[in-house]
Amino acid sequence: MVLDPATLTVAFLLLSAVLGTLLILSGLQPPKMNPMIWWGSSFWLLTVSVGWANLGRGQPSYTVLLLANTLTISSYGALYVGCRIFNNRSGIFLPLLTGAIVWIAVFPFIFDSLGYRVILVSIVTGVYSALSAWELGRRREQTLTSSQRIVVLLLACLSFFSFLRALLGFSVTSVAWIDSFARRWSSELALFLVVFGPALAFMLLSMTKERLKLEYKNAALIDSLTGIANRRAFFQNASILLDRLGGKPASCLLFDLDNFKAINDRHGHDAGDRILSLFARILEEHMPKNTFGRLGGEEFAAVLAVGSQEAAVLAERIRDAFAQAGGAVLGSDQEVTVSAGCATASGATVEALLQRADRALYRAKERGRNLVVAA
Repeated sequence: MVLDPATLTVAFLLLSAVLGTLLILSGLQPPKMNPMIWWGSSFWLLTVSVGWANLGRGQPSYTVLLLANTLTISSYGALYVGCRIFNNRSGIFLPLLTGAIVWIAVFPFIFDSLGYRVILVSIVTGVYSALSAWELGRRREQTLTSSQRIVVLLLACLSFFSFLRALLGFSVTSVAWIDSFARRWSSELALFLVVFGPALAFMLLSMTKERLKLEYKNAALIDSLTGIANRRAFFQNASILLDRLGGKPASCLLFDLDNFKAINDRHGHDAGDRILSLFARILEEHMPKNTFGRLGGEEFAAVLAVGSQEAAVLAERIRDAFAQAGGAVLGSDQEVTVSAGCATASGATVEALLQRADRALYRAKERGRNLVVAA
């Protein structure tokens, strides 16, 4: 079967334009997703560059080769920038423009050599593809979604293909279909992109959709003010911990900020919010992840796999740290304190532990506040 270059080129251009438009429109839908806009722009830049360089009559001129390949390299730069934005990283223009600047600077010296032009463009696009794959796969503190793993694999394959094409630019293998990849444009290259483009675009859409679902899920479990687990997430995490302990002792620490209403009345709600956020940071510094949360208002709780003595010592450390740091937030000599109640039991439910800790907290308030009392 003979592949018609013109037909495949037109098919690629139409498909790439449609995919680019789809990505851009998807990115513009609320909530706005800037990475999608960059990825869609990448498809469109590649569409314009390939069409400009290959649909004209005869050999492309100096200017066409310079600008068309600049757009090709910029399309890969836009792909990389989209991956950076997807990971909430700053710095857009330097990653976007570096490859194009290198091409523009070197092009006058290699204009007469097709091989050198192919090598340079392939190396630059290969580097961008490798950086894009690395960017999406680098965040090891978070588990990669299934779509994200596939996108990383596709980008790694694209990088491998680009570097392989650069190697082919140095020599001729005498195998027609292999040598065709080292040309400026060929039926085989067009066919590869016709197959690869939709796969990458679909997985980028799927990856972004999975990210949105994860963000919505996290938003439902995170306290918007302090950034720690909310009441719902706290009960879920505590129940999981108690089930895992299988009847072994566990301790509940219940905290209530002292005179919080007076702080709001005297210093304003902004100051109160800063105090709440400060206490949340102190909890993060002293406790393992997923063991504590904000129950509501000025009340916080934690469930830990520790005994009564260790729980009381930990609560005392938190009380002392908050007493030392709280006054600095308000910028005054007003005392900022917290009271805590601790309860330890074996085989108890989260609700039962909280009830016992609440009774201990009540006694701490009765005794003058700024105390830790164990049930």
